[in-house]
Amino acid sequence: MTQGPSRYEVPAPGVVARLDISPDNPDAWNGRLRTGPLGLQISPMRHGRAPYFFKGSRLRGTRCIWAASTVSGAELYRPARASVPPPFDGSVQILARIEGSGSVFDPVEQSGGIMRVYEPVDEIAEQFAVNTHLYTLSIPIAVMGMDAAAIRDMRDRTYDLTPLQTQLLRAAVGLLVTGADELRTASSLVGVDRYLAALAALLLRTAVHKPAPDLAQVEQVRLRTDAIIYEQATDPNLTPSAIAAQLNISLRQLYRAFNGTESPAARIRRRRLERAAEILAARSGPGQVERVALECGFASAEYFSRAFRRDFGLSPRAYRSAHRDSAAR
Repeated sequence: MTQGPSRYEVPAPGVVARLDISPDNPDAWNGRLRTGPLGLQISPMRHGRAPYFFKGSRLRGTRCIWAASTVSGAELYRPARASVPPPFDGSVQILARIEGSGSVFDPVEQSGGIMRVYEPVDEIAEQFAVNTHLYTLSIPIAVMGMDAAAIRDMRDRTYDLTPLQTQLLRAAVGLLVTGADELRTASSLVGVDRYLAALAALLLRTAVHKPAPDLAQVEQVRLRTDAIIYEQATDPNLTPSAIAAQLNISLRQLYRAFNGTESPAARIRRRRLERAAEILAARSGPGQVERVALECGFASAEYFSRAFRRDFGLSPRAYRSAHRDSAAR
């Protein structure tokens, strides 16, 4: 595992950051610590009888963050916040906890947990009187493929974890213990974000009743649309209208299926940018950016450059140079 910042700051994309706080750890320090997942402050429980420690790891994709920890004798707190800066605007945060022995990184049976849904501005107050496995996710709502209003309706409610949800969380722990160095390429970071967004969406979807038939149809339209975009996004003629024609539905029906979440047009643009990032990371030399724009379905290199900078924080050339320098090192 690649060790990131020792005090659990938000790591760079693809880096696994570890935190080990306990009375026996010389790197631990006294006082309430604003270092935990989801910006949680960590402190010993008052009059706690269980040993106090917090040991875990956190992984950041491009936009999604996943963490798993084992906690005992601790209080976790985050005050309500008036606002939060990007990239956390418009995101959902999931906190699941399961009491059990051993470490969250051990292959032990776990059951009987609960899950809660928060927004980045919400107050969070959790106590861990006994050994508990803690899982957290911070995911932009736009990439989850779910209606934002439906997600927000799940706030302030407690959901019992099902055996399926427990296994989903356990499986995702593997990202934190194996192959961190393999997660630093542009394509793998896109894969991490897709995986974590799908994990969060599946946890939320399986926490509620089965969808009515009309909602099931909407979900089918979304799945088929995403498949078409993934396969055909580099075609400059791919538009929402073209997708609607392939699905044999009206353009209005297509957009209605994505009401409250990322639109079909935005999904096409995002997929093209993701593909461009993969290509740029694998190439070097002058004169490539314009060709990458055309290869990924953008009609204008200027528009491509603006969109790329907005999503990735770097110009295409700077992004390519950064990956070239990283590969050289």
